Amino acid sequence: MAMTAALLPIPATLSPASAEPDEEGSAAPLVVDRITPDSVDEDSTLRVAGEVTNTTGETVEDVTVRMRYSRHPFTSRDELDDFATGEDWQPSASGPDEEFEGELEPDGTLEYSLSTPADDLGLTSYGVYPMVIEAVDGDGATLGSQYTFLPYTGDDDVPALDLAWVWPLMDSPQRADDDTFLDDGLHGSVGADGRLGRLLESGAQVPLSFEAGDEDLVEELGLEEDEEDPDESSPTAGEEVTAEESADSVSPEATEEGADEDEAPSDAPDEGDEGDETPSRTEGIPVTWSVDPGTLDDILRMASADHEVLESALDDPAKEPGRRDQPADPAAQVWLREARSVLAADTVVASPYASADLVALLLNDMEGDAEASLRLGQESVARALELEADDRFAVPPGGLMDERVQDLYTEHGAQRFLLSEEGLPPASWVSTTPGAQAPLPASGDEAEGEEPYALVSDSGLTDVLSMPSWERGESALALQRFAAETAMIAGESGEDDRVVVAAPEPGWDPSPEFASGVLSATDDLPWLSPERLDRVELPDSKDREETRQDLDYPDDAYADGLSSTYLGQVEDVSRDVRLFNSILVGDSDPFRPALVRLESVHWRDREALAGATRTLVVKSVQSRREDVRVIPGEPVTLASSTGTTGVLVANDLQDETVHVYLSLYSENSERLSVGEYTHHFEIDPGAKTTVYVPLSARINGSTNVHVSLQNADGEPISSQDTLIQVNATGLGTQALLISGIGLLILIAALAPRALRKWARKQTARAGAAGTAAAGDGPQDGEGPAAETGGSAGSEVSGEPRDASGAAATGETGAGSSEDAKEAGDTAPDASASKEPDDGVPADDGATDDTPPAKDDPDDSGAGK
Repeated sequence: MAMTAALLPIPATLSPASAEPDEEGSAAPLVVDRITPDSVDEDSTLRVAGEVTNTTGETVEDVTVRMRYSRHPFTSRDELDDFATGEDWQPSASGPDEEFEGELEPDGTLEYSLSTPADDLGLTSYGVYPMVIEAVDGDGATLGSQYTFLPYTGDDDVPALDLAWVWPLMDSPQRADDDTFLDDGLHGSVGADGRLGRLLESGAQVPLSFEAGDEDLVEELGLEEDEEDPDESSPTAGEEVTAEESADSVSPEATEEGADEDEAPSDAPDEGDEGDETPSRTEGIPVTWSVDPGTLDDILRMASADHEVLESALDDPAKEPGRRDQPADPAAQVWLREARSVLAADTVVASPYASADLVALLLNDMEGDAEASLRLGQESVARALELEADDRFAVPPGGLMDERVQDLYTEHGAQRFLLSEEGLPPASWVSTTPGAQAPLPASGDEAEGEEPYALVSDSGLTDVLSMPSWERGESALALQRFAAETAMIAGESGEDDRVVVAAPEPGWDPSPEFASGVLSATDDLPWLSPERLDRVELPDSKDREETRQDLDYPDDAYADGLSSTYLGQVEDVSRDVRLFNSILVGDSDPFRPALVRLESVHWRDREALAGATRTLVVKSVQSRREDVRVIPGEPVTLASSTGTTGVLVANDLQDETVHVYLSLYSENSERLSVGEYTHHFEIDPGAKTTVYVPLSARINGSTNVHVSLQNADGEPISSQDTLIQVNATGLGTQALLISGIGLLILIAALAPRALRKWARKQTARAGAAGTAAAGDGPQDGEGPAAETGGSAGSEVSGEPRDASGAAATGETGAGSSEDAKEAGDTAPDASASKEPDDGVPADDGATDDTPPAKDDPDDSGAGK
């Protein structure tokens, strides 16, 4: 280093004109559009072309574009970084130049082209040489410069380096619940000009068609929902059945028969049948596709059916974000069609679903969630791509894992771990780039199986691949740096047959020129040989060199992981999900993907969006629980002491059968009691069930009956009960009947006593009337009244008879005498008929108000 610094003098500090422009988006003073070839030998001609722009704001004169370089190559990869900043030593050897006479106005541009035979540069041996392209004015002031590299192979044997590519197809979680997208970013990403569309096409290395064409992609890709033939015994959506019918339809016998049928499907292939051979790549550089199953699942959902897209989810956290309906996305369908075709020819490896933070989950005793992320990952890849991810490979998020994560992966069959250099650093005594393979300690119960090992990506190449490549000239400089880095690795003295892994960041967004350029360079650069990652094996133990430290999970990575507080909030959501799942038939767990998405490493530095997403999931779970509900009815009126009411229970879930327990209780069991009813039953998707409940009232009045739906453990699935008002009015008729019977009994008991009392009064009155009549009549017993009881009786009765009745015997002759005789004969009988019977006196016609009979003074014969 000291000798190199002495040979390459340090010039004065760069003038302000050489600095990058301050305004974002403004043109660079000097642009390098093209460097050919990207590596030169003694027979090559080096050509550099680009453009100069006057960004000084003043007119400049006599612009010259020139090349400066050094005849001494870099000695380490670290020197590349130092030189690229332009702040370290500067090369002093002069190369070709081009002069422009005259003035260059502000914002004026000049196109330049430099060329020179490589043999004229005086390069001596294989290596990477520093090179600067700069523009100066007539006074020697620098207008702009670009620092780049010149790989040179010379005429000696060129060293070889195997390079294995890991090509990412990943994105951050795009959904809250399964039907709600946080924004429309993914919709644009899968298009021909979108990030995932460009990565797919550049990795395929063949032109792809992003046109839908005339075919029905929904049918071609199998995206239509499976429509099962409805069972004749099963209700259709919206049909109402009784709880008894629902309970009968899920008998244990029927379940066992269905299980037997499922165990032996008629279309299952024989064990001896051989599947179709997996297609393999026939052209281009082999790549291993590293996919995030959560991203593939998002794309599949976007392509399959209508969904909702949120608008400005974070504009106002206190306000519900706007939503708009989005039909199935044709661009997503086309992307899936092309991806299934392309990825089938290469190896596919998968991260956990949504790149879940496995270390944080295991630290917080959330092993079930960590397990679910791996299981969902394999299922989602198979569903979206119709192929299996290679489960021998583990792709921990960020390329970092600790021993517990390794144990988890090993339990799922992984033996090869794609790690970053931060997770498995080079040994301190190693000065060159170690190979990608590194043995790992045996894990768990798999100690006797295949020896696990890591495939470590090169951090320098990862940084190079992340260089800017979208602005004019950036791609050419990034490609030149890629060539320089790989040439430096190849030229190092180290292990024989080294393999280096190039793995860009998960969110890699290169320009198409750069993405396709690095793959082409892998085939064109004379020191590089492409290698398939799945063929990279661990060397025999006798041939290994100890080049790396032990597995490490850095302290700052622990600090950056999802916090215990945040994961506690996710567990709160998980409890709501568990309650919802407890009423679902079978092992259905529809919110598991949403929970795992909440546990993604992408939320580490996005707390606001993570909180908004969590809130959306909570609301969705609550809404789905409320879809299983008791439909309120009209108040119930009992026309008698007992009756039956129907409770209508609906399952508005369109894709889940539920098993619920119905609970009813009366607010006042002394007034109204609930009888036996069907307590638990199943309801098919979109169906309704009526439960008939007997009621018994003891007292008239209104009583509320509380109705709730619960799971098998008695936990209510809704926070609010449904109230049924029961009005008992049928007890009035019974009360009247009972009152009437009581009245009759009372009358029967009191009537004899009242009659006896009345009879005594009548007897007393009759006796008093007879005594009075006897005192007012003749004292000597003379007269007709004394002789004939009939006359006396007539007078006493108070009903005056005709005066001629008795005294006119002389006037009426025989007739009158006959009447008198008849009256005398009849009177005693009549009197006898009114004798008291059982203490009740006969009615003799006397009353208290009847005055005693007197002689009529005008009747001369009657009184005598």
